Amino acid sequence: MRNCISIVLIVALSGCIGYTPHPPADIPNGRQTFKDEVVYFGRDYLISPGDEIEITYHVDVNQQDKYLIAIGDQMRVEFYYYPQLDRTLDVRPDGMVTLPGKGDIMATGITPPELGRRIDEAYADFLKNPQATVTLIRYGQRIRELKDAIRTGLRGQSKLALVQPDGKITLPLSPPIMVAGKAIDEAERDINRVYRPIIPGMQTSASLLTVKGNQVYVFGAVNRPGFYELKGPTSAMQAVAIAGGYSPFAETSSILLITRNEENKAVARLLDHKEILSKGNLAKDTLLRQADIIFVPNTKLSEASIVGGFWQRMIPVSLSFTYGLAQQVLPNIQLK
Repeated sequence: MRNCISIVLIVALSGCIGYTPHPPADIPNGRQTFKDEVVYFGRDYLISPGDEIEITYHVDVNQQDKYLIAIGDQMRVEFYYYPQLDRTLDVRPDGMVTLPGKGDIMATGITPPELGRRIDEAYADFLKNPQATVTLIRYGQRIRELKDAIRTGLRGQSKLALVQPDGKITLPLSPPIMVAGKAIDEAERDINRVYRPIIPGMQTSASLLTVKGNQVYVFGAVNRPGFYELKGPTSAMQAVAIAGGYSPFAETSSILLITRNEENKAVARLLDHKEILSKGNLAKDTLLRQADIIFVPNTKLSEASIVGGFWQRMIPVSLSFTYGLAQQVLPNIQLK
């Protein structure tokens, strides 16, 4: 009886194996779901030419406690006792307005009453009780221009910026901003600093979308020298393997690694891959950072040769932003 029941169960289950309770989900019009590729870069990644940055603008549209004068605003300045000095002023791109007989005075980032007090102080040396009143005629123009420039973006109130070969990005209403060689947080602070006099009170946030500078350079006695992108945590030996491995005449006991210290200064050290390979001690292998350079020599190197003038010219120009613009000649590679 038990065998009969087992046979019945097996037959029943075998019939269910090919059964589908509902058909597969169908995406209308053959559309594909968006696949977001995860980009690998360390926390100390420095922005490089070719990177793409997304700048998100945070403009508060709620009622403000006070309005701060911005570039492009127009105002009427009137003197209660000296109407002959009354005039209409425009805030220039440098944030200044020009007062008759007094020259330029900073106007951005303060309220109209505060500007009125500054004007009173400027004229106090030859006017008795100036009592200047500042009335805004045209204001908020820069906010409107900014919204027009970013509202067509597919990602909301944001702008995509490509880092140009000179290391700068171009954003609405802003002069070009140098971002290459900086971490994303530092670049964000610089962007907000530039926008502060243009649109007071507005904040931006920056994030990296794609990176092109997350590379290491492997050359010398390897089979495929060149630039290689870091896809994840990569050691010096792994980078040599990616470059096709050592050539037959490679001197693996004194491989040169040029990297950066905490101050972004170029430092050098010798790696002994021969010992690692012979003893299998992978703990002595070194994890690489962005823009690291590996040189596999044909003859044994010494520590004395590292600080010589020859190594000062080993960093390619394309990596100069990462090592600091002031070090393109690299006058002092240090021994790490």
